[in-house]
Amino acid sequence: MKDLGGIMDNQKIVLFGATGYTGKQVAQELVRRGLLPILCGRSREKLESVAAELGGLKTAVVDVADPAGLAALVGKGDILVSTVGPFAKYGTTAVSVAAEKGAVYIDSTGEPSFIARVFETYGPQARSTGATLLTACGYDYIPGNCAAGIALSASGKKAVRVDVGYYSKKKGRVQPLDMSQGTASSLRLAMIDPVKVWQSGKLVEQTGGIRTRTFDLDGQPHPGLTVSCTEHFSLPRVFPELREINTYLGWFAGKTYIMQKAALFQSVAGKIPGYRSLARAALSMLPESTGKGPSPEILQQHQTHVVAETFDEKGRLLARADLVGVDGYSFTAKMMAWAAHRAAVQGFRATGAVGPIEAFDLDGLIEGCEACGLTPSVHLGK
Repeated sequence: MKDLGGIMDNQKIVLFGATGYTGKQVAQELVRRGLLPILCGRSREKLESVAAELGGLKTAVVDVADPAGLAALVGKGDILVSTVGPFAKYGTTAVSVAAEKGAVYIDSTGEPSFIARVFETYGPQARSTGATLLTACGYDYIPGNCAAGIALSASGKKAVRVDVGYYSKKKGRVQPLDMSQGTASSLRLAMIDPVKVWQSGKLVEQTGGIRTRTFDLDGQPHPGLTVSCTEHFSLPRVFPELREINTYLGWFAGKTYIMQKAALFQSVAGKIPGYRSLARAALSMLPESTGKGPSPEILQQHQTHVVAETFDEKGRLLARADLVGVDGYSFTAKMMAWAAHRAAVQGFRATGAVGPIEAFDLDGLIEGCEACGLTPSVHLGK
């Protein structure tokens, strides 16, 4: 076998969802890193257009309703990158193929219910076949894992709790996130299902968004709304002293408390038989994403700011880590391409469903975040 820049010439990188808003950006970043992915999607015309823009890449028409078609493209050790969302609706095709085939799987989801499914349903199968499943490999939720890892490492074994907040800035000020159509669609579906969070040393089920807290950013308190992320599934395996993990989205500014009230309604309504099924059916009738999102000009005005704070058993602040830099969509594309390149050249450190520290180790994850535009800092508590 001939080695091409560390990548074996019989190893394929397959990008599923290559014509969507995030998919096109990931394709560009993969090519920028010297990789030649096979572009997959359901529209031959759109695939050929993207392929031509990137110098004539190979394409394959594959639909989420055709797992066999995708499976025919992916073999053991290949790298399958998926940006096909909403993942709760369309994501199982790619992850099931990767787990079955023993491939490396990387996706862009931020949906709590899908993340749980990757870890709990597909993770065991992946371990048995030698597959590695790295879900939520973008702004959702790489920076929080990195910030938490930095803060926890600085805290030593005293830390039993970590809180993580995800924020977006526009022109240097915390502002609501400018969402792509795909992000908005995924967020609506994510509001319906209960989520799993790490509390009292175990995963428990609760309704997302029912709790809030503020983080100090640039001298001002900014609210965040609870969400379940990969931190809840992977950090306790790396830092077994952890008893409590809290993760918050700070995307909504003044609407945070309105959304909390909506979440509290969901927690009650969800107990009514058939409510969640009806809610999903209603949302599925809304127009699907057409691949639109913030323009490059808009993205240049945005920054990411993610913070993690650790606490001891008495609630005393031990350490705080911040990651600040490039906007979330650009970071997602860069990080997914970086992860794919890393998998091809060095491989991942573990099999099964893994978090980013398990995949790269903490030093490697910090290296990846810095390479993709985020600068870390850490401060010890008083």
